[in-house]
Amino acid sequence: MFRIEGISDNLRLLPTAGEAKKLNEDKQVSFTELLKEKLNEVNELKITADRMTEDFILGRTDNIHQIMIATEKAKLALDLTVAIQNKVVSAYNEIMRMQI
Repeated sequence: MFRIEGISDNLRLLPTAGEAKKLNEDKQVSFTELLKEKLNEVNELKITADRMTEDFILGRTDNIHQIMIATEKAKLALDLTVAIQNKVVSAYNEIMRMQI
């Protein structure tokens, strides 16, 4: 029997406010370290999806459903990362306009 998992459990890239507070209480985590960690997670999702696709092409597996799920997870993670990047750049540009 197949187990259906919640999408939110699999796609969480950023910690919730409570988790971020707990992280900061346990040890001081810099924004740079957190950003690097989350970008590495996005990269791992892409690498996993690529590896699964390669296995399917070479005939090592026939589970197309898991491949599609892994690919979609990687795509959504990358889309979220690009959206966050665009917001950060937009905020930076707005700050720069305010200083002039």
